[in-house]
Amino acid sequence: MKKLILSLCLCLSFCLVFTKATHAEEYYYDETIEIISTTPVTRATNSITGKKTASIKNSSGAVLWSVSVTGKFTYTGSKATCTSSTVNAQSNNSYWKIKSKSSSKSGNKAIGTAKADNYFEGKVVLTQTKTVTLTCSATGKLS
Repeated sequence: MKKLILSLCLCLSFCLVFTKATHAEEYYYDETIEIISTTPVTRATNSITGKKTASIKNSSGAVLWSVSVTGKFTYTGSKATCTSSTVNAQSNNSYWKIKSKSSSKSGNKAIGTAKADNYFEGKVVLTQTKTVTLTCSATGKLS
């Protein structure tokens, strides 16, 4: 009888460990840059608007959630300045919800940050934060 109870306890503990372990995933980021528009402002100054997106993917390559920053810049050949910055974040998976998002600008950088919560059985099990920075060079190259 003791062996049977011990066997059942061991089996139950392995089942519980296995259930918890199956939810663990590996995540990675994929970033893309898109030029939205370029226009001359004056003879010496040009303007460029771009968007940089970071997609948070699981180990299978499926996008779970993403954050994008859109920045408007002016550049002269010797200097670039960010004139506006906006952020967008979206979830592509029912287990992920966007918790917060914010944008800022600093010099020649547009910065967007988002936080997302991962839910499992109705509870938050993980919070991820991703910051995306779009930078404009003095010659109008986005990175």
